[in-house]
Amino acid sequence: MRRSLAWMSLGQGSLFVLQFGVMVVVARLLTPYDMGVFAVAVAIVGLLSTIRSLGLQGYIVRAPDLAPPLVATVFTINAALAVLVALAIAGLAQLGGALLGDPSVQRLLLAMVVVPLLNIFEILPGAYIERRGDFRSVAFINVTRYGTANLAVLGFALAGHSYMSLAYGQIISAVVAMVLTNAIGWRHVSLRLGLDQWREVTRYGTQMLTISGVNLLANRVSEIVLGRVLGLEALGLYTRASGVTGMLWENLHVVLMRVLFVDFAEQRRQGRSLREPYLGIVGNLTAVLWPMLIGLAVVSGPAMTLLYGPNWTASALPLSILCVSMALWVPMAMTGEILVVCHETARQSRYELIRAPVGLLLFTAGCFVSIVAAAAARLLETVFTILLYRSHVERLTETRWADYVPILSRSGFLTGVAVLPAAMVMAAHGWAATTPIALVATAIGVGVLGWLVTLRALRHPLFDEGMRLLARFRPA
Repeated sequence: MRRSLAWMSLGQGSLFVLQFGVMVVVARLLTPYDMGVFAVAVAIVGLLSTIRSLGLQGYIVRAPDLAPPLVATVFTINAALAVLVALAIAGLAQLGGALLGDPSVQRLLLAMVVVPLLNIFEILPGAYIERRGDFRSVAFINVTRYGTANLAVLGFALAGHSYMSLAYGQIISAVVAMVLTNAIGWRHVSLRLGLDQWREVTRYGTQMLTISGVNLLANRVSEIVLGRVLGLEALGLYTRASGVTGMLWENLHVVLMRVLFVDFAEQRRQGRSLREPYLGIVGNLTAVLWPMLIGLAVVSGPAMTLLYGPNWTASALPLSILCVSMALWVPMAMTGEILVVCHETARQSRYELIRAPVGLLLFTAGCFVSIVAAAAARLLETVFTILLYRSHVERLTETRWADYVPILSRSGFLTGVAVLPAAMVMAAHGWAATTPIALVATAIGVGVLGWLVTLRALRHPLFDEGMRLLARFRPA
């Protein structure tokens, strides 16, 4: 597991640096309007893509036996859904432009028709690569795919293609992923069609569609509502803030959750309790992510101004609220994976049918006030979700609230030590976005040093993991 985490961390870490750098430059080249156009197009594509949220690649990964009829069934259903989505995107391109009164949305949607078609040929070899635990290849594909796409977006933006640069990046990403996945997993490439086991596959797919599809649907509808109520520029500002936290969460999920999901599934197959592994994960995640997220919430104004320029300063407060929301969710980060490995997807699907509409209603109400209120609605949704799932996570991991108190208290103390210097600097300057960057950077450095010292003083397990990792690089 450590080896898999190392490869995924190395790959996603380097990719994160590249993505972040490109995002900063592109944000200075594109306007909030350009980002709003792309956000609407992605929202519409996301709505249609909910019908492909059947988790078919995951089905192959977890299936005990991969008989040829089963593989053919998965490929056939995935291909049919991809063609259906592509046709729907083309058909709704006209509607998307008419709905928002902007032909730019139509043009961008038409360019993205090809993306689901390319994904048809990626599912089987990609699933086999992950099934055998070859995370080295997964990391290579991800870095090459998204690295090439990000550089392409930057090149097109510099060439003056505005919002279309982002669409071209999506297409290039799909092409590179298809080529690399088929090259590495060539032994498992198959175009065989069949529907022999369609009942079993669709039963599983329906459960996953309810779980992930409803969530995706609610998020995309939320973006469309915000764009419609507050305008494309406001949507661009909000998605810039949500994009920062989203990028952090996506990289965390790719690096950690996929590997831990495999480990948790193995623990359950062997009849072992998830208690100790889960408590350890909560302790390490909160020790790292709480200082990072709360720290970003504190310095969001200067950070957004420095990175993206004065045009994006209005995104700072929504970013702060979203960071707090994400920090609240960190102790529950493995909720979905735990429910899946414990075969409680039926319960999860029922709860998502409750959570998603509640979240959408809260967000819609916030949109009629401001983007700050919309971000605050996300915070309320997170609190509601925690209340919904907490008791079941404790039941499945054989934990109780008393187990978390010392863990979260220790992480809270670490967070206070790390964030206090920056908070003092920001407070002294009235929390202004124009707070001198040199002072902010110095305060962050002092906070990081204090965090490291406190981590060692508390004898935190994360410190031992860090020392173990460093020992690998020391000369014998």
